[in-house]
Amino acid sequence: MKHKFKIILLLILFATLAVMSYSYSHLPFYPSDYPAGPSLSAGDRVLVIAPHPDDEVICNGGVISYAVENHIPVKVVVITDGNDTKTSALVRHNESINGTQVLGLNEDDIIFLGYKDGSLNNLLNYHWNYNNPYTASDGSKQTNYPYALQKNATYCGSNLADNLRTVITDFKPTIIIYPSGDDEQYDHQATNGFVEYVTTQTGYSGSKYTYLLHLPPDWPSARSYYPEYYLNPPEQQVGLQNGPEWFVFNLTSYQERLKEKAMLDYKTQIPSTSYLMSFVRKNELFAHYPTINVSQSNIIIPESDYTGGSKVPVNLFSDPVGDGKYQGKEQSLDITTVGMDLNLAKSWISIKTREEPSPSGVYHVRLNLFHPAGVERAVITVENGKAEMQVESEGNSSAESIPLTIQNNTILLEVPSSLFTENPYFTVNVDSIKSGAIYDQTAWRVVKVN
Repeated sequence: MKHKFKIILLLILFATLAVMSYSYSHLPFYPSDYPAGPSLSAGDRVLVIAPHPDDEVICNGGVISYAVENHIPVKVVVITDGNDTKTSALVRHNESINGTQVLGLNEDDIIFLGYKDGSLNNLLNYHWNYNNPYTASDGSKQTNYPYALQKNATYCGSNLADNLRTVITDFKPTIIIYPSGDDEQYDHQATNGFVEYVTTQTGYSGSKYTYLLHLPPDWPSARSYYPEYYLNPPEQQVGLQNGPEWFVFNLTSYQERLKEKAMLDYKTQIPSTSYLMSFVRKNELFAHYPTINVSQSNIIIPESDYTGGSKVPVNLFSDPVGDGKYQGKEQSLDITTVGMDLNLAKSWISIKTREEPSPSGVYHVRLNLFHPAGVERAVITVENGKAEMQVESEGNSSAESIPLTIQNNTILLEVPSSLFTENPYFTVNVDSIKSGAIYDQTAWRVVKVN
């Protein structure tokens, strides 16, 4: 009996130690228990993509400093002009130049595209084509930014993608660092979509890492200036199915001080009291989103198996619960899982939400389908109990109603398998909208069809 009691005590002790170890590893003063990355070597070429003039330093200043110290070529692409109504584009440009010079970059290492601050989600999802440009608040439809890579660039997604493609082709980066698709700021989320689009279209084979900046209200923890702390991943983004794989880039004391000095050169954006000083930590944080593999089945599965609920699509990936601008307040709009089955004639896409989908909500599935002849862009819209799919390809557009089933908390969509037959890769993103406001949106994910 005593022997049995000792075994129970030992099991309790081991369990307690395991819980304590996990808890301490998630405290900000304890080093993160994640692999090191990105791993930089002499043969690398690093491209940092920033939606706004300051993102390049806030999340990547340590990596840039390390690369400069070790003579690793670095280029920074700043996509928008930073003209956020309270600061001029010229001031933002100069802050970016000055801040990156602190880290050792030269002015010609910074590439500015000059698109309008706050416009990127529109360019990606609503104003892709040259014949439907975005109109800025000043009435312009082209860049009038004096430092733009392309003068008079049309405000449309296709043009922005072409600019990124040019930079990647010319610089030939081995590592691209860009915003997380789980970032809550719309320009950041859209930039993620553009990068996934261009790198998939061009067959980019280098490494890709994302960085996270906006995730209110509680991350980073603590949300203030604590340079002695470590930056840890948000708990809701750890352990998700096909979710982000986290990496830490530890900084020396010198690199951390240099990054802080560089950040304070962005005087209009990062005062010493800003929560952005939370990113002056002993490390920087990055994630890799793996390509998702799906197999296209050559069997015929009765439609009734899906609509009757006896068969459900395989989960592609999970989305963090309680995320989005409204922090899960509308659980019927909080996307938790996206699923897909690719069968012989008909395929199925599922969207799961925390509660039964809102009858006043609008849900979108956005697909970019890549094949040798070009790219098809498909948008499935679920609204008022109906589903419609619009497909654009080589300037042609078509729309059709598609079958929709709503089962408890799942939206089930039937789409023709021919959509995927000639497309070995596609990118996918799902969002939910109510009264014109985006409540939740997933990261853009790259999927390979086997």
